[in-house]
Amino acid sequence: MGNVKNITFFKSFLFEDSLPPIYNTASVDDLFFENKKNSPFSITNSVIKVNDVPDYFNLETVNCPQKIVVKKTKTIQGHLVELSTFKTIDAYLKSKFGSKSRSNLRRYKNRLETCFNIKYVSYYGNISKEKYNSLFKVLKSLLVRRFAEKQETNYELQHFDEYYKTIYNLIANKKASLFVIYDGEKPISIRINMFKNNRGYYILSGYDIDYSKFHLGAIDMLKNIEWCINNGFKVYNLLKGYDYYKTKWATKSHYYYNHIAYNSNKTSTLLLGQYLYIKEQLKYKFYNVLKRYNLISKLKTFKQTIFSILGGDGTKKITVSISDFYEAEAYKIIEINIEKNNDFAFLRKPVYDFLFLNNNSLNNLTILKLADYTNKFVIHSKGKKKLITVNGIT
Repeated sequence: MGNVKNITFFKSFLFEDSLPPIYNTASVDDLFFENKKNSPFSITNSVIKVNDVPDYFNLETVNCPQKIVVKKTKTIQGHLVELSTFKTIDAYLKSKFGSKSRSNLRRYKNRLETCFNIKYVSYYGNISKEKYNSLFKVLKSLLVRRFAEKQETNYELQHFDEYYKTIYNLIANKKASLFVIYDGEKPISIRINMFKNNRGYYILSGYDIDYSKFHLGAIDMLKNIEWCINNGFKVYNLLKGYDYYKTKWATKSHYYYNHIAYNSNKTSTLLLGQYLYIKEQLKYKFYNVLKRYNLISKLKTFKQTIFSILGGDGTKKITVSISDFYEAEAYKIIEINIEKNNDFAFLRKPVYDFLFLNNNSLNNLTILKLADYTNKFVIHSKGKKKLITVNGIT
């Protein structure tokens, strides 16, 4: 019955600096884009499905010899931050968050900067190939580990190699950036942004889950919005997905649509186009029913269970308990460095949690191993001593 050509709207718009071939022009607010790559266009035996078309674009369909029909299906919500409304990050925060939430964000950021040697770097316009390769390697490992913790399959990883091949040249042309939060020289949060005129687009991010007590994802979002405001961008588009999180930051929501274009004068493409349209309609009606009755979270839990049953990522799980340490007897102890020695990487999260709760710097901390035990360690800081007992290590 013919072929279906799938195109993602923003892949064409941002990565290829073009529009899907069924559109001649696109406009939004005071911006106008023309499909410069279009050649004389015709649909013969194919149906074109354009995914994730934002409803705020005004699109003009190209002229072609056939009678093209474009069917549209509303899919899911997207979110964006209207930056032009705010001159500073403080103005944005006051508009979007209550005093308690603003206080919490300041606390997370201050704690992070107190406990670690934090710096924020945006690679925008220039980055060495060596640094670029290193950051992408780290970003992939952060994503794999984060989704293993969530017991979910990361659908974004299927596009990761494509991002890697494309983003470097876009950074040089200021059409993309890598925003990195460092602890010393260690990247602990990496975000890919893309840019078109005066609009920024959040593409992908990953953070080190050892620092999760510090709400690193929130700090990353905060610093990126601040960077966009300071650099004169009018809109920061958060794109789709993760509604529960993005709605906290967005100032405006909108809907995405899938467009199905086909030649209605040809029976095979007419039937295939109608079939795909009906299929899309039923799919998103079902999705909306799940959402209306709050069944999405239950489905997510079910998927996590299946993920676990199928073996997950194969990582052996460990558990950690922390208690007061009493030196009732003499212990043989060995000082260890959990930052430089990856054999003790499993201690980083409980140690970082301790730093957060005690508002203390890693520089003031000593980590000791009880030599006669394989699973007992001591945190020593400012007269406080805590015993860490780890189960599940071999």
